[in-house]
Amino acid sequence: LNLSIKRIIFNTMFKNNGEKIVQLDHSSVKQIAGRAGRRNSPYPQGEVTCRDPFDMKHLRKCMSTEIETIKKAGLIPTASH
Repeated sequence: LNLSIKRIIFNTMFKNNGEKIVQLDHSSVKQIAGRAGRRNSPYPQGEVTCRDPFDMKHLRKCMSTEIETIKKAGLIPTASH
């Protein structure tokens, strides 16, 4: 989605992964937070925060962690392809 969003506020830093409640990993946090502030939008600088002050430590850690570059990727066709 290309929306003009200035600020992302995380209601929680946890999600249900289908089996249990887990904390969002840094890649997920950055992907969601990246929705705020876009080049060529009214808000080129985005802001991100969370409702629960307890979550701020995790949010800061996620936002300061670099995402490892994928070195290789492979595709294996399924039987239907």
